[in-house]
Amino acid sequence: MGGRHYKNDNAPSRQANAREELIASLTRINTYNPPVQTCSTGWTFHGLYYGPTSVAYLCFRLSQYYPDLIFKGQSLLDWAQAYLDLGSSQLRKGVDSGHCGIANDVLAQLAIRAVMDKDPSLVQQLCSYQSTINDEAGSDEWLYGRSGYLYFLRLARSGFEEDSNSNRMITSTIQKTVQRILASKQPWTWHGKAYLGAAHGSFGIICQIVLSLPSVSKSVEHILSDILDTQFPSGNFPSSLPPGSDRLVQFCHGGPGAVLTLRVIRPHFPNLQQRVDMAIKAANKDTWDRGVLTKEPCLCHGIAGNALALDDLAKFLHFISYMSSDHLEAQGWMHEAGRSNEFVGLYTGEAGRAWAWAVADKPEELGRSCIGFNDL
Repeated sequence: MGGRHYKNDNAPSRQANAREELIASLTRINTYNPPVQTCSTGWTFHGLYYGPTSVAYLCFRLSQYYPDLIFKGQSLLDWAQAYLDLGSSQLRKGVDSGHCGIANDVLAQLAIRAVMDKDPSLVQQLCSYQSTINDEAGSDEWLYGRSGYLYFLRLARSGFEEDSNSNRMITSTIQKTVQRILASKQPWTWHGKAYLGAAHGSFGIICQIVLSLPSVSKSVEHILSDILDTQFPSGNFPSSLPPGSDRLVQFCHGGPGAVLTLRVIRPHFPNLQQRVDMAIKAANKDTWDRGVLTKEPCLCHGIAGNALALDDLAKFLHFISYMSSDHLEAQGWMHEAGRSNEFVGLYTGEAGRAWAWAVADKPEELGRSCIGFNDL
């Protein structure tokens, strides 16, 4: 065992029952953090990152793939509504350009409600924050910045017909936001540091820009080309510039987040496709070698997010078997259950594990997509 990762097998040899594990995951979420607000299990609100809104989003997205699944007597859509209602008090909170990414609960609530209720007035509210978000200050990254806002706009747009007023309003807001991000000084920075990873850096920003407005791909091609040059001999990517040590192999910093970006933006960069393919192949190998992390198995910095970066299905299934129910108990990963809502969060815990199990259960439909990042 390394300090950050367990030694993995040379070839895939393990598997767990994905459907059973998905239900077990949903059961843990509902058991340890049911959709009620009490003193002992106080929720904190961090948009899609963790908190009840993140669980609501999991349930909503799963309902689109499991429309007939009844869990504890209710449909997944009913559960989505129940968890969403916990955050309705957050709608009066503020939004600013330094906190407008996927961790913002106000924007998450508006986007999810807009698409669930097909409500144009909620789209209008979501878009009305555009001028505040695109001011002179603020951040461009995915977790707290403008590219996370782009994800919410795509989410809201997915609920409306292409020729609807709501769709046109969202597209206009996307265009303004993308232009604002592109107007920022290069390289993009967060808290004074030039990050490259999916959560705070260039990979995440480019991913959201290109998925939201593919026509601007050409204007970021040189940036992507430069980032591809930073790949370590190991196949990993540095967490920031100038490149330092090669140690973080995870979604938020390193190769796995790079792969989740490169895989979906590849069609929009015909000139770079050969380099992108080589980068993905090298990062896949490194993720297989060093990606069974000792941190709790979540999307952000654990096995769940790393597994989604593996193109080979057998390797993906092998990887996520390390976060099966038996393994969670054996590794002591259950000791946080019921103590903090991070345990069930979408990017910090159980809801993200549930998504990975759904991907394993329906690999043809879900590809190897990462909810909240590249799934729309």
